[in-house]
Amino acid sequence: MNWTTELSQEIAGAVLTDDASRQAVSTDFGRVVTRLPACVVRPASAADVARVIKFAAHHQLSVATRGAGHSQSGQSLSEHIVLEFNGLPARLQVDPQAQTVTCSAGTAWRFLLAETAPAGLSPPVLTNNLDVSVGGTLSTGGLGVASWKQGTQADHALELEVVTFEGDLVRCSREKNSDLFDAVRGGLGQFGVITEATLRLRQHQPRFRSFYLLYDDLTYLLDDLRLLMTEDRFHYIESWAVPCPQGFKKVGSERQPFAQWFYPLHVTVETGDAPPAPMEKLMGLHFYRLVHTEDGPLEEFFSRLDPLFALWKRAGFWNYAHPWMECVLPWQSCQLYITQALAQLPPQAIAGGHILLWPARGDASSVPLFMRPTGDFLMGFGLLPAVPPHFLNEALPRLNFASAASMLMGAKRYLSGWIAFDRDQWKAHYGAQWPTVCELKKKFDPKGVLNPGFVPFD
Repeated sequence: MNWTTELSQEIAGAVLTDDASRQAVSTDFGRVVTRLPACVVRPASAADVARVIKFAAHHQLSVATRGAGHSQSGQSLSEHIVLEFNGLPARLQVDPQAQTVTCSAGTAWRFLLAETAPAGLSPPVLTNNLDVSVGGTLSTGGLGVASWKQGTQADHALELEVVTFEGDLVRCSREKNSDLFDAVRGGLGQFGVITEATLRLRQHQPRFRSFYLLYDDLTYLLDDLRLLMTEDRFHYIESWAVPCPQGFKKVGSERQPFAQWFYPLHVTVETGDAPPAPMEKLMGLHFYRLVHTEDGPLEEFFSRLDPLFALWKRAGFWNYAHPWMECVLPWQSCQLYITQALAQLPPQAIAGGHILLWPARGDASSVPLFMRPTGDFLMGFGLLPAVPPHFLNEALPRLNFASAASMLMGAKRYLSGWIAFDRDQWKAHYGAQWPTVCELKKKFDPKGVLNPGFVPFD
């Protein structure tokens, strides 16, 4: 009897070994790394997850946990077992009085929101892509356009159910088993497997008003972002950089395309029946132009990027490689870094992608393993390309260079994206936390069962 047959007798869920099932989970959204698993497990319960982890530890097998597979460096891939969480029963319970929701880890944020929004409740932070899983984003941190004030999605986890390497189901929170709680939030699935989460909700207003602003000067944008975060004028802040191609200029002996960069800024406030006037909210800002004002029910705002993702899918960009480079910069070095990064970026490089700028207060998050620089204000920067496979050999060195340059300026990487760190870079990323991270691995996954090969622990 081989081990896949033995495993199938251990659990109530499905153990799939056919080629189609294995190929379907052999790569992730990044489409840079490929690993063909020996089997795909679709657990029927959290108890099944516990049996799989215990079985893998006994047989010295690796397990990759997978929700929507939105990782970009193979974090949700394995040569042995891929544990698919979107097959878990979609248990979801909303408590309107306590303003909490309890759900299985494979639950998509879109499904969760559909259950909470009718009661006027929503999570304090939502990702732009609502089809990723709760467990996946809690394991990386989870960022959105409310993160400037509300931190990560992991900051709003109240209690988690976690499977340890021994196959035990453990409840943890800030008050109970807090070391495990702090390890799995932002822990990349390295220290335990989240199977269920109880999350904080908050009462929201029924409608929104968004102001679409355009900046032609990064200095003005940064000054205004700092003002907006200080004065707390809006609930949601999102910005990015877009090129206006200018043709070709001579660089050395070659003529290369170049662009003038502009900076859209969308600022949004939740409203009741009477939305605020533009003069009230935009007073003192230095934008180049107010392009558009948008009103609607708040649910429309939460799903505002669905048409963009649909466009990327229709155009074929969704099936390209996505080696995204996202980092969190110290405020004092962000203007220099962004200016230099954009000056070196060919304008055609972001077709089917975009360049994100997301500011934040330095104290917005308290998740220990969500690494970020110190300071009153921070700036998130993301190069989010869609790369045709035949251009990967050209794109990856550029992205790795941009990553290394950001770290030289004091940045910390957001670890859901394309990460090609050596050991020294991992140590630099975690800094003084590195010995603690290694000790957590020894304590919670001493046999290296969970998502091995990504972080080279001591």
